[in-house]
Parts: sequence; structure tokens; C-alpha cells
Amino acid sequence: MSKPSLRLFQANDSSDRRERELDRITGSADAKTVAIPLGKMVPLLMDAVRNDRAWLRDFADDTVRIDADLYGVLLAYSQLRQTAAA
Repeated sequence: MSKPSLRLFQANDSSDRRERELDRITGSADAKTVAIPLGKMVPLLMDAVRNDRAWLRDFADDTVRIDADLYGVLLAYSQLRQTAAA
């Protein structure tokens, strides 16, 4: 069995690459957040959960901003699930 190969980056090298990628995606030079359609993000997150990706746990405590309407739907859905489980 072959060993998995890992590539190590210096802290600045890795963060610089991420920042350049964000700049490319958003078209801005000072990107701290990125807007992405929920329909593109959800399948990726579902796959990460299904495959138990470690990086997902790294972001588990991060705050995500969502539309108030979506929050209302998620809250109602959560309550519906709790009622159905009881």
C-alpha cells in the first residue's frame, strides 16, 4: 500500500493562496466573505458530512450568515422534526 502524499505549506504561502483564490472568485482584492448560492454549497456540505471530512469539524463553530426567511424555514423544520420524533 502506498503512503498518502502530503504537501506542506508555510503559513503565509497557504493563506496567500487562499486569499488569491477568493480574490479570483469574488473579483475583489480584499475578500473576507464570499457569496455563494445555497444550491451550490449544500451538495458539497452533504458530501463532506457523508464522507466524514475532518475539515468540516474545523469549521463547526464558525458563524454563518443566512437570510432571515431561510432561518424561519429551518427553525420551523427543526420544530417539526422534534415533534415527529416525540
